[in-house]
Amino acid sequence: MLQQRSGWLTILPSGKWFIQLPRQALGKRSQKKLFASLGPFSHNKRVYTGLPAMQPGRFRTRINWKMMNDSLKLGPLIGILTVGEGAAFLGNRENFKDISQSGKRWGALVYVFTPQGINWEKKKVRGYLYNHKQNLWQEVVLPFPHVVYNRIPTRKAEQRPEVKKALARIHEMPNVTLFNRCFFDKQELFSMLKKYPEVHAFLPETKKLDTLARFKGFCTEHRFVYLKPVRGKAGEGIMRVEYKNDGWRLQRLKEQRAVTRRFSNLEDLWKHVNSHVRQQRYIMQQGIRRARFNGKPFDVRVLVQKNGHGEWGVTGVGIRRSGSQSITTHVPRGGSIHSLSSVLQTLFKADPEKMEEKIHQTALTIASTLNEEIKDLAEMSMDLGLTEDGSLWFFEANAKPEKFDEPSIRRLSLSNLIHYAQYVSRLQSGREAAAG
Repeated sequence: MLQQRSGWLTILPSGKWFIQLPRQALGKRSQKKLFASLGPFSHNKRVYTGLPAMQPGRFRTRINWKMMNDSLKLGPLIGILTVGEGAAFLGNRENFKDISQSGKRWGALVYVFTPQGINWEKKKVRGYLYNHKQNLWQEVVLPFPHVVYNRIPTRKAEQRPEVKKALARIHEMPNVTLFNRCFFDKQELFSMLKKYPEVHAFLPETKKLDTLARFKGFCTEHRFVYLKPVRGKAGEGIMRVEYKNDGWRLQRLKEQRAVTRRFSNLEDLWKHVNSHVRQQRYIMQQGIRRARFNGKPFDVRVLVQKNGHGEWGVTGVGIRRSGSQSITTHVPRGGSIHSLSSVLQTLFKADPEKMEEKIHQTALTIASTLNEEIKDLAEMSMDLGLTEDGSLWFFEANAKPEKFDEPSIRRLSLSNLIHYAQYVSRLQSGREAAAG
């Protein structure tokens, strides 16, 4: 008989684990030593029942438990993977704290770990638990997690040989789910999506920026083009090329402002672009004339995640409007945040709900299509362009979305993260039970 509930787990600095269970769950076992099966490799650990006395360094979280054939299973164990030396690990610590607190609320043990902290032979990690009361990270040796949430903060760190090797090994581990194995590559993303007819209508023409001939041909055809680094983020390195008033205008970001230069021909413009591109890989993308809100163009930013049923859903949609001196909508570069409802009610008065539904369906179609090509996706944010006639265009997607500023979207995103981890770890125990 399978039971699944949540109870309070307490971990002491001494390494002892305590679990609070209802008396009827223990039955005849109440007089015996209790052992729990932990993590995807079924580590056997002695656990004590009840609540230990208060002491410094005591860590508590809600956790799901399951009694199967006299064995106590606890989970899910969610490991946030980052890089750095020991407790000086890198990454967005505020985000890590939020995820840890969400685990506490909804029933999961969350800890941070790094590739250096993995003991591959014992299938254990040196993890860091967030102690909310003392606002510090406590080092504890823990079983390998059911779910590894990849939050390595930079592409450079993710490309280190030892990190790539660790990610490849985790990917191959049985019963371990790796969320979002790596950052997206813009060029690869469009190459993948082009193969699927159901998303063709949303893709602006996109080509590699490599030769003068290709550059001239592309700019001559479209007259309005964006140049984007294949591995850029937050608008870094983006340039905008446009034919205006019998000449070519180039805008690029410098700090918070767009710097503009004019050229009489594409050959001179190419030389200038090349001096800024240097060794970076770039793509050229057809420019789209987006609708404007309060006089400025905007992007539709959508967060899509898998939920507690393992299905893609739209967690939330926010509007990012470009700043007065910027060519991107990124908030750190002068962009501003607006609610979807206010924008749609202004621009699509006749049926704003229909437009919202179209945005949701488009985002879900793109997410599920990408998931056909990249199997270990659990979430992504994407930027869509919306035109005055209600057409939608896909600009880019981010495999490691930063937290949304809208509180309701943020709350739901954390809930989805924990509940999807619970879903996949339940499936794994089901496979184990079936195999046994």
